[in-house]
Amino acid sequence: MEFDYKQFRIDASCLEEGGRYYARAKIFRRSLEGGNAREAKWSGEIGDYRSDADAVEAAQRWAIQWCDEQKD
Repeated sequence: MEFDYKQFRIDASCLEEGGRYYARAKIFRRSLEGGNAREAKWSGEIGDYRSDADAVEAAQRWAIQWCDEQKD
């Protein structure tokens, strides 16, 4: 799931493997000039969950927290 938050673009997703869903997120800093966004942070695997919805929700929470901690 991709969405904008503050000056960031977040791509929260999951990877399904062996009946488990692994949360992960990629965060891009949006360009003020409308140019290409550049990657700011990659979460790696955040944790495993029983459903894809739970994994995506965890990735969203992680990404929002990371964005809130940035001082820009």
